[in-house]
Amino acid sequence: MKKHVAHKAPKRVKYIEFGVSSASDIRKSSEIQINHRDLYYSDTRDPVKNGVLDRRLGISDKKSFCETCGLQLADCIGHWGHINLCVPVFHIGFFKAITTILQCICKSCCRVMLNETERISFIKRLRTVGIDNLRTQQIIKSVTATCKKVTYCMHCKGTNGVVKKAGPLKIVHEKFRQKRTAIEQSEFISKLETAVKDSPELKSVVRKAQEELTPLRVFQLFQRIPDEDCELMGLDKNNGRPEQLLWTAIPVPPCCIRPSVAQDDKSNEDDLTVKLTEIIFINSLIESGINKGASVGNIMEQWDFLSLAVAMYISSEVPGVPAQISGKPIRGFTQRLKGKQGRFRGNLSGKRVDFSGRTVISPDPNMG
Repeated sequence: MKKHVAHKAPKRVKYIEFGVSSASDIRKSSEIQINHRDLYYSDTRDPVKNGVLDRRLGISDKKSFCETCGLQLADCIGHWGHINLCVPVFHIGFFKAITTILQCICKSCCRVMLNETERISFIKRLRTVGIDNLRTQQIIKSVTATCKKVTYCMHCKGTNGVVKKAGPLKIVHEKFRQKRTAIEQSEFISKLETAVKDSPELKSVVRKAQEELTPLRVFQLFQRIPDEDCELMGLDKNNGRPEQLLWTAIPVPPCCIRPSVAQDDKSNEDDLTVKLTEIIFINSLIESGINKGASVGNIMEQWDFLSLAVAMYISSEVPGVPAQISGKPIRGFTQRLKGKQGRFRGNLSGKRVDFSGRTVISPDPNMG
């Protein structure tokens, strides 16, 4: 006898909620972790296991079978993988938002720098029934402007200065910029006397010393921001916590959207595939350097390379970075989506898709 199954699925979609994918979300949607830089085995020319062309991510040729779903190219939709980063890096798409959040919070206690009266006032305005997005953004700008004026945190009495961008994917905190922090600046400089004695050339620049907010430092600060403070900065504590704005795991797209082009005994690889191998290589160098106790300068230099590689993986047009000297710029995700030839205007909104035709529509002189 056939068992009756009750369908409790909703009949109508109420709403669609968008959020920022966390590292755990990326890992959950992933089939495998990618940790090998090599693309093919040298003897068999088969894709390397746990490499960026692993057949469990899907296939890009008509003869092979996907090792996840068992289908061929025409039917396999592809499967995602991920790369675990040993150190966090900034997300190029959220870099401005990260800087804005840092301007709002205390760099010691990680609370939004508003007194209780200001907090209650701003929260009431943000929770107004029927408020539109434009008005919400104006209130959040007011919160940021108010926090920027604060020098001493009202929660922990910590000193805060100007947070600003300093070069490609760099953020600095000018803690002692204002005149009333002169005494604290003198105390800070006195702590550097030993370094100045060992390196006299530092004496001329020691007064210009700034606190660099590395991705790891920013990630740790964002993790400590209370949930109740997220609302004041326009963030969703469930689907958009501040620490989710940094990369700790990189999604690896299916092979079918970055196909390999076979030529005799070799193959031409897609720009995304090449950039992914570069990210894996630099990530492994940093991990090895940390385990072996490499110099801080060496690790920081490799960390900068990793940040730049991940940024160019998303968009090859990174502000402040000169164009590549040799060859044409790579096509990152942004370049594949935007513009007239991009996925939206060129394919989804246009007629350059399968099973679609086009015709000329002329006006009727009798209209109107």
